[in-house]
Amino acid sequence: MAKITLGLAASHSPQLSTPAETWAMHAERDRTNPALDFEGLTKKAPDWIHDHLSKEVWEEKYEACEQSIQELSKIIDRVSPDILVVIGDDQKELFLYDNMPAFSVFWGNEIYDLPQDKEKMPPSIRPAYWARHGVVPEAYETDADLGRHIIEKLIDNEFDVSSFTEQPEGRSIGHAHTFIRRRLLQNKPMIKMVPITVNTFFPPNVPSPKRCYDFGKVLKEAIESWDSDQTVAIIASGGMTHFVIDEEFDRNFLKSLESKDKDALCSIPREKFVSGTSELLAWISAAGALEHLDMKLVNYIPTYRSTAMTGCGMGFVYWE
Repeated sequence: MAKITLGLAASHSPQLSTPAETWAMHAERDRTNPALDFEGLTKKAPDWIHDHLSKEVWEEKYEACEQSIQELSKIIDRVSPDILVVIGDDQKELFLYDNMPAFSVFWGNEIYDLPQDKEKMPPSIRPAYWARHGVVPEAYETDADLGRHIIEKLIDNEFDVSSFTEQPEGRSIGHAHTFIRRRLLQNKPMIKMVPITVNTFFPPNVPSPKRCYDFGKVLKEAIESWDSDQTVAIIASGGMTHFVIDEEFDRNFLKSLESKDKDALCSIPREKFVSGTSELLAWISAAGALEHLDMKLVNYIPTYRSTAMTGCGMGFVYWE
């Protein structure tokens, strides 16, 4: 039977892949974000926020993030799994409003990372393009047998999961998955992948934290019942709190992962999972699948970038 030998979770914010001197551009994007009351948030911000906004601090945090990505990459090298099961959200990349599944599993033989038009991206995002997509189409080898087995096991356990073997024409696999290939596996041989998506962003069919945890538990059963001697790593991509950082929430979330506190994770109010923070539902799915392993924190870095306390809580953990 297949064996889960490793779990990882990592933020994938564009801010991770842009040098510190460009972080002010991200702050300008926040200032004009209609979903944020930038001026109101600035007025309520504590005085200490200014200590986080200097060039020197930004450089230190950027380097800490880089070291954390390198650490996760080294862990993958050391454990050397045969297959990566990657859980992430999709932000109108593969899925649009013609079909927005709550959970989906790809079980074709390959899926493509397709080039995107950089000119359509906000100026602050363009320097991070290299961590999201390439300049030519790239095929990601996927494991069709494991993908199908996961789907069948989920269906047997009353998860009406969406399945597909062909990607819609002109639509790329999303950045939650390409980030794993382009950053954690940078300059390394491809490892076969099973892409799983969770709809964290687009109501009304966003699954609850408990549903995500239970999904992860069945995912574990599926992998471990697969008739194969291959080893599997489960990776959650995205998070933590953003665009407004909530350090207390992030640190409590990490403690709940570390202590395997299922009840705490499953009882987080759904209204907490807004904007990019919603990507933590992928982490909760991973936690359900990895409850037999111990979580260890590599680092947590709150990368504040404005007086409105915007930025991203960058989290990096592994289970082994």
